[in-house]
Amino acid sequence: MNEDDGSGAAGASGESEIIQRYFAPLTEDDPGAIALLDDAALLAAGGAEDLVLTIDTIVAGVHYREADGPGNAAHKALGVNVSDLVAKGAEPLVYLLSLALPEAADDRWLCGFSEGLHAAQTSFGCRLLGGDTVKTPGPATITITAIGRIEPGRMVHRSGAATGDAVFASGRIGDAALGLKLLQGELDANALELGSEDMSHLRDRFLRPEPRIGLLAALRAHASAAMDVSDGLAGDFRKLCAASGVGGLIRLADLPLSDAARRALDADPSLIETVATGGDDYEVLATVKADRAAAFEADARKAGVAVARIGEILPAGRPVSFLDGDGNEVTFARESFDHF
Repeated sequence: MNEDDGSGAAGASGESEIIQRYFAPLTEDDPGAIALLDDAALLAAGGAEDLVLTIDTIVAGVHYREADGPGNAAHKALGVNVSDLVAKGAEPLVYLLSLALPEAADDRWLCGFSEGLHAAQTSFGCRLLGGDTVKTPGPATITITAIGRIEPGRMVHRSGAATGDAVFASGRIGDAALGLKLLQGELDANALELGSEDMSHLRDRFLRPEPRIGLLAALRAHASAAMDVSDGLAGDFRKLCAASGVGGLIRLADLPLSDAARRALDADPSLIETVATGGDDYEVLATVKADRAAAFEADARKAGVAVARIGEILPAGRPVSFLDGDGNEVTFARESFDHF
């Protein structure tokens, strides 16, 4: 079961605890469920390929803004699922769609949604296989189950990180969280010296996540562990370390930033907390054995996907820590989002 996306403070009954207390026992120790500790499940198909399955729900007013339009909602709904498949090394194949729609949904909304979904599935290389549609008195709720394929034994779990591994992040971190704050009017673009192109870039990164499909081969060949960054880099890194039973550190000065995010940070350094914990990046966080790090970087470069080395894995018993440019430890009020 996925823990992706969320809002609200974590507590005694946070997502992870709910999943492990009430739902993990229902797997009856099926190895494909991975004890509900990963972002996806594995179904051995008994042939040349296994299936990787993941599911995510996005809710109007929680994960996306109704004002942003049905096409963007469709793109995000499929994109966040495909991102999970990519982080497992699985090639997207098909998906199932469940829609709970309020009475306000009309032909115009449905047309925009289906067009957005078609464009997204074309971009991501998958297709719709089936689903369900119901009416709800609440906000629109979009659930997608995505299915990918992978050679047996090649799925990249979040539990494989080992002492000495290098930690990498793909793409750019923090853009989406900054974009959301701009959309909500919580940031002053003028004060941050952001131009119109900067603002458009940051907003688009929130509205239309782009799974790093080009990184698939490099992940399968080199990654010891991986997960997508959905709830916030800091919190997701802690989850990966916990699943692997290791410690680790991230050097915040090495986070890959867009020009727009760097300008915002130069104007207001406190935004590093938004960048590191805000979530909605849908980038890949991966660990790679140190002697394979150069090969991973080279393969990613050939595929046209930027990756940045941002930290390392430490032995079990060592803490998970985040260091600023001077080597001082940084703590965050909240490292990631949690629904509960």
